[in-house]
Amino acid sequence: MVVFIVAGLLIGVSIGYLMWNPGFSNFGVVSSSKEATRTVRVHSLSVTFPSVVIAKSGADYSLTIALTNLRSEPVYVALSMALISNSGIDSATVSVLTSSSYSITLASYGSANDVINFKPTSTGYAFFDLMVSGDLAGTTTVYVVPS
Repeated sequence: MVVFIVAGLLIGVSIGYLMWNPGFSNFGVVSSSKEATRTVRVHSLSVTFPSVVIAKSGADYSLTIALTNLRSEPVYVALSMALISNSGIDSATVSVLTSSSYSITLASYGSANDVINFKPTSTGYAFFDLMVSGDLAGTTTVYVVPS
């Protein structure tokens, strides 16, 4: 798990360096790329979330986290995001992402999606820990590029 987190952080920092490097001028390529999703297992849950989110400043964006119960009994799930580090993203966007906690009881082998809508107003990047019922599921990096 630590290896994946370190690898994700290294990739995220590398992309961030390239995006804000003065020699890097093609923001359109980065802002139109498709985000990859990760699927991890936390106890009896399968959690699918984007490891990197690339959003344009001033545009509406949705972050979707999918939860699936892998047991034959119902399970209570509490989902939240915690800010690790912020470099330039506006406080309103950070507030929306960290205050949007989601609680649900999933039926046996049931699934649900948590959709967080936000509209960033400044460029930058931030790292968020995704917590599922108090356990770390992974890290999501949010990059906001110029529109």
